[in-house]
Amino acid sequence: VAPTPAPVQPTSAPVAPTSATANPTLPPFCTASSSETAITSNLRNPTGRSLRAGSTCTIEVATLLAIEPDGNDQEETFDCRMDDFDMNGFSSQILPIAATKAQKKQLVKMLRTGEIIPGETELSIGGYSVSSNGVALPPGQDIAASVRKNMKKSNRKLAVHTGEKPILVVKVTDACGLARFESPAVIGDDIFGTDGDPVNLKSQMSACSFDQLNIIPATLPNGTEAAPGVTEVTIEISLTNNDRYTIHNAVTAAVNAKLGFNLPGDYQQVMYVIEKCYVGCGWAAYAYINSWMSVYQSSYYKMTGVQMHELGHNFGFAHSGGLDGQTYTDHTGLMGNPLYSDDIGKMCWNAAKTWQCGWYDDKKATFDASMGSKTFRLVGIANYDNNPENLPVVIKLETGTTTDQFINFNRATGVNSQNDEADDEVTVVETGANGEGYSQSYLKATLVQGESYQYLNWAGTGQTLTVMVTDIDKDTTNPDYVWTATAFVFLGDLPPTPAPVTPTAGPPTPAPVAPTPAPVQPTSAPVAP
Repeated sequence: VAPTPAPVQPTSAPVAPTSATANPTLPPFCTASSSETAITSNLRNPTGRSLRAGSTCTIEVATLLAIEPDGNDQEETFDCRMDDFDMNGFSSQILPIAATKAQKKQLVKMLRTGEIIPGETELSIGGYSVSSNGVALPPGQDIAASVRKNMKKSNRKLAVHTGEKPILVVKVTDACGLARFESPAVIGDDIFGTDGDPVNLKSQMSACSFDQLNIIPATLPNGTEAAPGVTEVTIEISLTNNDRYTIHNAVTAAVNAKLGFNLPGDYQQVMYVIEKCYVGCGWAAYAYINSWMSVYQSSYYKMTGVQMHELGHNFGFAHSGGLDGQTYTDHTGLMGNPLYSDDIGKMCWNAAKTWQCGWYDDKKATFDASMGSKTFRLVGIANYDNNPENLPVVIKLETGTTTDQFINFNRATGVNSQNDEADDEVTVVETGANGEGYSQSYLKATLVQGESYQYLNWAGTGQTLTVMVTDIDKDTTNPDYVWTATAFVFLGDLPPTPAPVTPTAGPPTPAPVAPTPAPVQPTSAPVAP
C-alpha cells in the first residue's frame, strides 16, 4: 500500500461573525479587535505570582503527531498536571513546564532511564512562579532533587491493553460557534463503528489484539449523551485566539462541570475533538503517555491510523523511527507517521511494539546471541491465531543491556493487510527500556530472502552480529497458506557450511566398465570462464 498523503488542511476556517452586531449572542472577543484575557486567566492560573509553599504537580509527558515531520520535531513536551488548589479549584488542569535547555535535557534523560514515570512522578514547585510560559523552574534547579514518585495515587494503570476499555469522546464547540461539522453520531461511528464504519479505532484494536482488547462507548450520566460514547460541550473561549493548553484546560473544566465528576472518572481514555488548530499548530493530534488523554484537530479524529497512534501513546508507546534515523519514518507500524485515511488503517505495530504490547506473549522468543547461533522460523502477527506449528511472531535478541533488537516477519495480510512498508519482509528494530517500556525505536533493516544485516561490535562484544534471511516460504496462489520466514542469527564469523554427506553404509559399488569410445574432436574451442 503506497503511503497515503496527509489530507490538505482547510485554507480557511468557517466564517464567524466579524462584529458583535452581526450576531449579538456571541461574546465580544469573537470580533478581531476584542480579547478574552479575563476568562483565560481564570482557567489558567493567574500569571505573575508564586505558588504556595509545598505545592507539587504531577509530571505529564505529551507527544505531538506532526503533520509534515521535518526531522527536527520536538519529541516530547513536559507538563505539570496541577493541584486543584493551585488552579482556582479547577481539576486536571495542565500547564507547560518552562525549563532551561539544560533542565529539558535532564527531563528527557530521566524519562529515558525510567526515573520519571509520566502520570506518577511528582515535581516540587512550591514557591515557583507561573508565567505566560507555564510553571517557571528556577535556572539551575536540579530536576532529580525535585522529583518523587507519588505513592498515594497514579494513573490507575489506565494504559491497560486488554479487556473492556470504555472511551469517552467529547465534541467541542468554542464560544464563537466553531465546531466539527459532523454530528455526534457520525463522530461516534468514525471511532466506534456504531453505524457501520468499516475500519475504525474499535475494529482495528480488536483485530490487532485478536479480540483481547474490546473498546466500548462510554456510558454517560443521564442527559449528557449526544450519541453512544459521545458528549458535547461548549467552552467559554475561542479556538482562534488560544494555545492548546488553554483550550485543553477549558474543555476539561467544561466536561467536569457537565458530567458532575472529574475526568477521567471510570473512563479509561478520553478523546477531545476540536474544529481546528489556529495557534501553535503543525500537529494532527497529541496524546499523553501512560494516560487517559488525547486531542484531535480537524478531520484527523476520524483517521484510524491517527486514532491508533495516539492511543498507542496512551498505552506507553514511543514513536518509531525509520532507516534514516528520523523520528516518524518507520512505516512498518503505526507509531511512525501513520496512515492518513478514514477507511484505510488495517495495520498494527512494528517488531518492538509487538513485543511491548503484551498481546502476543505466548508467541515470543528470546535469544542471547553470545551463546552461539540459531535458526528461527516466524509467522507474521496476522497469522497469530492461524499458526499450526506454534511459531513465534517476534524474536528478542537479548544484549544484556537495556537496548535490544527485535525481529519479526512483516506479513501484509489480514489485520496487517494495509501495511505501509516492507510488505512480507523480515524487519529488525532496535529500542531501549528492554523492549518493555517507553522508548523511541528505530528500524534497522528490512530483509528479503538471501539478504542479511550486520551489527558491528554487537553489545560491546567486539564481534559482528548477523541476521540472515535464508528463506521466505510463500504461496501466492493459495490464500489460506500460512507464509513463514526463516532467519539465521549468529555472532562472529559465519559458521562453515557442512559438506554434503555421502552414504557410507556397505562397500562402494564399482561402476560398470564399458568400452572407451574414441575421443570426439571438439567442434569449437572451449569457452574460457
